[in-house]
Amino acid sequence: MEKSYDENLAKLMSEARDLFKSENFADSARKYLEAAKNQESARGMAQAEDLYHEAIKNFIRASEENKEKKQFRMSAQNLYYVVQIFKKLGVEEDWKAATSAVVDDLVNAAQEYLMWNEYDRGIILISTACFFLFSTEDFQTAEQLYLQYVEQIKDDPGFTRAQQILYAAGHAIKAIKDSDTTSLLNAQQLVGSHLKPGLSQIVGDLFFPALDDAMDNVVKIFRSKIKLPKIVPELKISRDLVLNEPADLTIFLENEGQGDAFNLIFKLNMPDGLEILEGSKEFTLSQLLAQETYEYKLVVRGMSGIGDVTHELNANITFQDQLQTKQTMMIGPYDLIFREKSLVRELEVELVELSEKNTKLQKQMTSTDVIPEEATKLMIDFVTTIIRESEEVITKEEFETVRANIKSIEYFHGLIQTLTSKEFIHPLIEKRENALNEKVEQAKIELQEELNVQLEDQKEALKQEQQKEIEELRQSFNSEKETEQKELIEKLEEDHQKDIAELRDEFEQRLKNELDEQRLKFEDEKKKVLEEQEAVLRAEFQKLLSESQDKKRR
Repeated sequence: MEKSYDENLAKLMSEARDLFKSENFADSARKYLEAAKNQESARGMAQAEDLYHEAIKNFIRASEENKEKKQFRMSAQNLYYVVQIFKKLGVEEDWKAATSAVVDDLVNAAQEYLMWNEYDRGIILISTACFFLFSTEDFQTAEQLYLQYVEQIKDDPGFTRAQQILYAAGHAIKAIKDSDTTSLLNAQQLVGSHLKPGLSQIVGDLFFPALDDAMDNVVKIFRSKIKLPKIVPELKISRDLVLNEPADLTIFLENEGQGDAFNLIFKLNMPDGLEILEGSKEFTLSQLLAQETYEYKLVVRGMSGIGDVTHELNANITFQDQLQTKQTMMIGPYDLIFREKSLVRELEVELVELSEKNTKLQKQMTSTDVIPEEATKLMIDFVTTIIRESEEVITKEEFETVRANIKSIEYFHGLIQTLTSKEFIHPLIEKRENALNEKVEQAKIELQEELNVQLEDQKEALKQEQQKEIEELRQSFNSEKETEQKELIEKLEEDHQKDIAELRDEFEQRLKNELDEQRLKFEDEKKKVLEEQEAVLRAEFQKLLSESQDKKRR
């Protein structure tokens, strides 16, 4: 069964403490370092920092013990672990101080070897010490160290291998001082072919990462000092190319870098079927200064063909930088499309036809009372603006934009034709008329019912009043003759019928007048409904227009 993370950590810590108690500081430091790495992987750097510091303390104790025994190379190795840990912790001042201590130990170890005439081993450690100084950018101390030892071996033919090992550092110093590309390449080559193999022979592979980091730092500093040219080429030619007609071709060469370019050669690779009428396919420049632009013009012609003919055009440029390094770059390929007819003229004809159609559709929209005048003006003005913009864009040869605009215009024209068609408008008109008629009929019924109720109420009231009068007369003339009373009653009844007839006529006339007033009122309501319908249509048209504009922008 595998042990848990905590068990493994506890085991490493126990072993590290036991090794420390036995004063085996180097092995104790390596156990603390392993425990710190495991802790960092499992719980993060914050939880591992204390363990890293314990490792540092023990590596330093081991280094001090090595120095007492004059084991300077072993001391340098232990201190190199300290350098790596301080780098991981991001403590720049401490890792630079630790690096300086490594250099001192390497130099002391080298002097021990040299004292016993082991020159190869001693020079390997001196060269390694120089590279440690490169990592902290202390090139002055590195140069002093290099010059001190190169003087001892430069004239001795027996030190050929040692010279090559030390020259790895010397070339790196020269590359930085003189911005010398050759020296940089030599330094890189000698590190791989002499210094690293030499370290392997004296079991110094531990320092390989330090050599790599130092060489990377040298390259970085070297590149920051070199002012290199940066040639940015551009070929400009009309996109409206017509077969067998001349076309201007302009070549722009701009040096956007900080360094000058020298011995620049431009060569245009001309395909079959494309000929030069004016100018040359090749030209040279002795120098193109930094931030300078050179322009070269020529005239070309695509020979006759059938349909669209495409010619692939490319060019080669060679030049040198201030270090005489030759650089080559290619321009292209560019597709030059020659047509039988001018694309500009074709698009101009299309725009003229669309403009004429736009005018016709405007008349068609204004001929109906369903589409609001404001919506008509807004849509037509929008299409007119697109046509005007397209006419301006054609001169800039932005043909894709023009074609996209033409599609938008055709979409709007189709929309207008839909909106003005009988299939779209007639159902709206019919629906509107039906709704108005239903409202008028309903109002008429409600008014008739209201008048009938009022008429019945008044008839009942009049009847009751007449009956009351008759009863009063009957009581008042009780003593009169029955005949006279009868005649009087008949006369009253006759008057009553007459009054009823007059009242009926009066109510009928009143009903007629009120119906006329309601008819006028319904006409006003009909007009208001029409206006509301127009507002709804206007909102629908504006929504359609907004969606179309969004589609165009996308």
